[in-house]
Amino acid sequence: MRQDRIKVRITIEADRDYDFVQIVDKRAACMEPVNQLSGYHWGYYIAPKDCATNYYFDRLAKGKHVIETEYYIDRPGTYETGTCTASCAYSPEFRGVAKSQTIKVE
Repeated sequence: MRQDRIKVRITIEADRDYDFVQIVDKRAACMEPVNQLSGYHWGYYIAPKDCATNYYFDRLAKGKHVIETEYYIDRPGTYETGTCTASCAYSPEFRGVAKSQTIKVE
């Protein structure tokens, strides 16, 4: 049985240093994380959930950051991804939102 995969890349451009950053990436219904375990990876904590993957940073330094996560595609169809939000846990006025996208799996 063939398992198709997709790599999701989240790019964050921080204009200053931020503390306690939470990123919530809501995924399409056809996507299941390849890595199902929560834990620290590459300097941040990752927690895959039922419909989203959460990332937690103690500190996010000024500059460009890229997060990549692989997912299995489990069925064909047309799907809408959720939004991706990045925000400071204790200063919610510092927040960024990426719009959802439509993906077609054949």
